[in-house]
Amino acid sequence: MLTTGQAPRTDLVPAMREVMRSRMEIVEAGVLDQLRPEEIREMAPRDGDMEIYVRLRDGAAIVGPRSIRPRMQALVDEVVAERRPSFIVVLCGLDWSDLRSPVPIVDPGTLFPAIVSSIAHGRRLGVIKPLAGQKDWARKQFADRGIDATIAVASPYVAELRLAQAAEAATELRNANVDLIWMTCVGMDEPMREIVAGITGRPVILARTLLARVVDELASGAADVATLRPVAVAAVR
Repeated sequence: MLTTGQAPRTDLVPAMREVMRSRMEIVEAGVLDQLRPEEIREMAPRDGDMEIYVRLRDGAAIVGPRSIRPRMQALVDEVVAERRPSFIVVLCGLDWSDLRSPVPIVDPGTLFPAIVSSIAHGRRLGVIKPLAGQKDWARKQFADRGIDATIAVASPYVAELRLAQAAEAATELRNANVDLIWMTCVGMDEPMREIVAGITGRPVILARTLLARVVDELASGAADVATLRPVAVAAVR
């Protein structure tokens, strides 16, 4: 699994493994694995670039997509050449449709909005983002699909504080009387979802679980599961 942050994703990969039934080899590496802290700081968003979270081995950082995209392409090229995966999975809600690869890429940036928008059509949608700086982008993303979404914020990368933030976001969405809640960041975990569901009493879709189920379905459909070697590319938002 390749992350826009640093590997291994001990917070994410084991949880996805619990959801997936298919046998597969998962290889992990990170876009920022070889970078020093000062080099990562230089990748901070500039000139109106959107903020994205990346998980580091010793915490998290905020970087700009324009800094990450070319590095992700280089990492995909490296993985394809060295590991020859059956398919690649990008674990990030950004649109990665410009990535080039001779093997299929599961792109959450196009997959997630299609699924969630289909379910939320004609309903009041609540969305939880990891950063306040992503609220306008998320609101426009669903407005372009004819959905008026209420956006709340809860970071998954603030240790136990993430649960308090999840409770605050859930209260905001409950007060907005939403029908369905979409927790967008793959870093958001099951304890956060349980808090949101308990406070709102509404159905909650968790990004990491949704993506794990899609990957599992893709792996299960392979002609020879025993030889399947998918590589999940995890991009932290």
